[in-house]
Amino acid sequence: MLQEFDEYRGEVVLDRSLPGLLEDDQVIRNLHAAFQSSTGSAGRRATFQKLFEAIIGKWVREELCPPGVETWLEFCSRVNSGLTKCLSADSRGERLAIFTSGGPIAVAMQRALQLSSLSTLNVSWMSLNSSWTEFIYSRERFTLSSFNCHPHIDDPAMLTYR
Repeated sequence: MLQEFDEYRGEVVLDRSLPGLLEDDQVIRNLHAAFQSSTGSAGRRATFQKLFEAIIGKWVREELCPPGVETWLEFCSRVNSGLTKCLSADSRGERLAIFTSGGPIAVAMQRALQLSSLSTLNVSWMSLNSSWTEFIYSRERFTLSSFNCHPHIDDPAMLTYR
């Protein structure tokens, strides 16, 4: 198990940042109020996701730096370090499987497609649970082959983002 592929600590970013943002940021106050007043599980999930995306977006843009939490750049560096370790350890023609989460997958896509930080974050929101993403790699290149594949899941109700 490589800790380099652990997800970023989004819940900690949220918990440590929300109190100050509720004091200083009207957009966050509005999103939080919408979440607090939402009803039903679908409504609560949707309003929470909007709030979470707004706060994590601030963290990615380095507008937030909660104490004791790695920065977005540190997170990306950690994941890329893990990718480099794995890719340099394999021989030609071998296959490698890494089981991880949406954030590290998005960072791998950033590496393959040269995405901006915000585009990388947007990709992370699209990863379905239990999907797979494939890359082709050699010493010269690391490119995307497929993203978010899920033919092994027959029941559409099982296709979730969280």
